[in-house]
Amino acid sequence: MNQSQGHGEGGVRFSYEMLEFRPEWQFDDQETGAYYHSAVVPGKLFFTSLGGDVQYEVVQKTVPFIERVFADGVLKNCDYIRIADYSGVTKAGINARILYASTINRLNAANNCRSVVTYICGASQQLKTMLRIFSRIVKQRFVFVDSVEEAFRYLNSDSSVQAPAQSDGVVVTRKEIDDFAAMCGHFLFGRKDFACSASNYLAPDHPLNELYKIIVVFHDDLQELQKKEKEQKRKIEIALEDARKLNEKLVEEKHNVEEKEQIQQTLIENLKKARLEAESANKAKSEFLANISHEIRTPLHAIIGMTELLIETKLDKDQRYYTDTLYSSSKMLLMLINDILDFSRIDAGRIDEEREAFDLRQLLQDIITVMKEKASCKGLVLAGDIDDAIPGRLSGYPGYMKQVLLNLIQNAIKFTYRGQVTVTASVVSETPEEVELRISVEDTGIGIPAEHLHQIFQPFTQIDASSTRKEGGTGLGLAIVQKLVAIMGSEIHVESSEKEGSTFSFILSFEKVDDSDETADDEAVSIQFGQGNAGESENETEKQQVLLVEDNAINQKVARAMLEKMGYDIDIAFNGAEAVEALRQKHYGLVLMDLQMPVMDGYEATRTIRSSDKVLDRNIPIIAMTANATKEDRQQCIEAGMDDYVPKPVERKVMINMLQRWLPLNNDR
Repeated sequence: MNQSQGHGEGGVRFSYEMLEFRPEWQFDDQETGAYYHSAVVPGKLFFTSLGGDVQYEVVQKTVPFIERVFADGVLKNCDYIRIADYSGVTKAGINARILYASTINRLNAANNCRSVVTYICGASQQLKTMLRIFSRIVKQRFVFVDSVEEAFRYLNSDSSVQAPAQSDGVVVTRKEIDDFAAMCGHFLFGRKDFACSASNYLAPDHPLNELYKIIVVFHDDLQELQKKEKEQKRKIEIALEDARKLNEKLVEEKHNVEEKEQIQQTLIENLKKARLEAESANKAKSEFLANISHEIRTPLHAIIGMTELLIETKLDKDQRYYTDTLYSSSKMLLMLINDILDFSRIDAGRIDEEREAFDLRQLLQDIITVMKEKASCKGLVLAGDIDDAIPGRLSGYPGYMKQVLLNLIQNAIKFTYRGQVTVTASVVSETPEEVELRISVEDTGIGIPAEHLHQIFQPFTQIDASSTRKEGGTGLGLAIVQKLVAIMGSEIHVESSEKEGSTFSFILSFEKVDDSDETADDEAVSIQFGQGNAGESENETEKQQVLLVEDNAINQKVARAMLEKMGYDIDIAFNGAEAVEALRQKHYGLVLMDLQMPVMDGYEATRTIRSSDKVLDRNIPIIAMTANATKEDRQQCIEAGMDDYVPKPVERKVMINMLQRWLPLNNDR
């Protein structure tokens, strides 16, 4: 575009080529054909071009593009010149004009800037009239020119722009006044022929031309506002009708909710009743299992005890085979009882342990040491790969951890016939307060077919393969593992390939424990047990005497045979009352106490011994030896005042370890 030479306001010369157009400032409405284009000379000139049928909805879409111009900081803290090209505008509604003008005013105020003059280019006569009406509202001075080129020419001219001179003298006849009044009447009463009657007076030389144009603009704007009002009224009526329907629906829903609440309350009552029944059933089941366990453990104690004693005698080849078979079968029966009890307790959600501090590395090493003999019997290597970075003291569930690892290692050894089983513990992540560890048991055994992997954690389920049937088992080991790992806050995972082995793993988070605090606690415990074991050092020979409190004749025979073979002397009391009386008459080194007995049970007998001044030694070590094998039973024994607890059936090596701990034999025995 060729621009005339000259100087604009402030001595600055502008041209169209100086304008900066950015793509993000341009808007084209594909639906209506309307458009908004803008460009700037930063801080000095703001050019806008608006075209098409400019209705309210179009301006709504345009506003973000106008805001983007100001947001980019090109018009800020300044007085600028504006050139507005309206040559492409075919129509502009009042609501659209209001929104457009208020947007410009708002953005000017927010950015501390204003338009000192606006050049209106190519506006129609009607649009010029509209803009004149709005000139005071938008607080701008308008100069109307025919084109953008003329705007730049005026802008760059040396002389200030003057509006076209018009005569102040206007002669109006009475008829013209009457006609104007009649047209205003049409306007007031909404006559449809208003536009037609007004068109007679739109000639440029008519003395009331400007007034007619203003009235026409007002008429058009009023029609648009009335149309908008009707639309809004219709929307309000629709909204009210929707609200009425919604209210009816809410009333209905409220009624339904009340009915549902009644049903829910009934369900809650039924659930409470069902829960009580379930709790009662669980209690009955637990009591039944405990009783069954007790009744089975009692004869099993005799079977295992006598078999162990028999194995230590001189046997020929056939006898050795028979006793070994008897011993292994009785141990499998004991394992079945233990698994059923454990699964029943865990399935009922009965958690026995609280978090405590322990040495995980030492626990892993101890388990590996214990299980190495079993692995070597099958010609297997049991290896450990324990990360040295694992902290020494952690807070967790050592009992559950031990049970999980024992089950996994036993399972791996059972189904591995050559190669090795590897226990791995490694650090996954660590913070000053916590450490996350991955623990796995990997074997080179028969593996698990992919189609059976989903079954292995189901209780009482075994993979139906010849090797599995050969090994047998309860089908509860992995189910117990899964539940215990979940209790500890993790999930057990398995990776396996048939004939290539399996890997069971889980990731657990542990809190770190201050080693110094735990050392102090350990020392306190050691001192306490040291005092308890010291007892009365005199009469050392008499303290090799053991008092067995047992009402079952077979169990008496088993215990007597075991203890005498170990080198202890034994007396027998048939119930708690006899035990109390025996302790009044004679010094003993230790009491083996059954729990369920006639006349006086083991709990009452222990409490009586601890509180009596008539017994010779009320601090004598009392060890529960009972077929009541649950952890609640153990806790009750400790609370009653007993020092230790061994569940029946008692293996000979367990009995030896317990007696050596509480009543070691003299060197000369």
